[in-house]
Amino acid sequence: MKTKNTFTIHTEFLDGKLDGARNIYMGANSTCHLYVIPREGIALANTINDISGQPAFYILLGSPDAQKQQAYIGQTTDFANRKNDHVQKKDFWNIALVFFSDNHKIYGDDVKYLEYLGIEAAQNAGSYKLLNGANPRKPNIAPFRVNDMEVFFRDIQLLSKFYGCGIFEAAKQKTRSEHMYFVKSSDRPAQGTGFYDEQSRKFILLEGSLLATEVVKSFKSSTARDLFIKDHCKKDKGQIILLHDAPFESPSGASSFVLGRPSNGWDDWKDADGKKLSEIIKR
Repeated sequence: MKTKNTFTIHTEFLDGKLDGARNIYMGANSTCHLYVIPREGIALANTINDISGQPAFYILLGSPDAQKQQAYIGQTTDFANRKNDHVQKKDFWNIALVFFSDNHKIYGDDVKYLEYLGIEAAQNAGSYKLLNGANPRKPNIAPFRVNDMEVFFRDIQLLSKFYGCGIFEAAKQKTRSEHMYFVKSSDRPAQGTGFYDEQSRKFILLEGSLLATEVVKSFKSSTARDLFIKDHCKKDKGQIILLHDAPFESPSGASSFVLGRPSNGWDDWKDADGKKLSEIIKR
């Protein structure tokens, strides 16, 4: 016997391949459709009437094997045309998730509002590295359209999760068994957490560590540190936050990047009992 919360999600394989292009939708339960299109078959978008010339919210997804999966969130009034620019200028992605309404009653300002909701939700979740250059301003749309788009966006979240894309899902906290060490600056907002991997002889700086916003004049690795921040961190409310676990060749390299000054990591990294890394790990 079916319960009130029961619903059906349909999947149509457009090219006959389980890992190929598909159309995912909920039938009469929602007007939201998700087209999943691999990059190598992106020309298919030109042949789908629902996509060509229609406003759409979309997500470009990078390799699922990356340490932190990358994504780009966008909106367009014609994805069949917009895709050409992304093929030419963006190399990171290999799957496009394209969302549209099958009754074609979503318009240009509506998808801008969906883009705003999508970027905000993905940033709050923190599960993917967003490659969007800047956050869009909140579009000014009619109040009744705000409600409609928020309902539609919930369907976008549901279909994304059904497909296996967790961009709107908060990353699950990992249970760690490693012996943890900590470092904290007394004169600037900087603190790091990590562990020493004895097998690789590398120090692993953990996601969420806060890096100092400035470095002292005597710090000789400013250029390398700036590149590291650009590739692996985000800036939020005046803080530099590490987005994912990052290996360093030495404990000193990790602690100096966190503190923004020269550091002897073997002495500066201490465990919860205050013991130095050098007291526990033999070099």
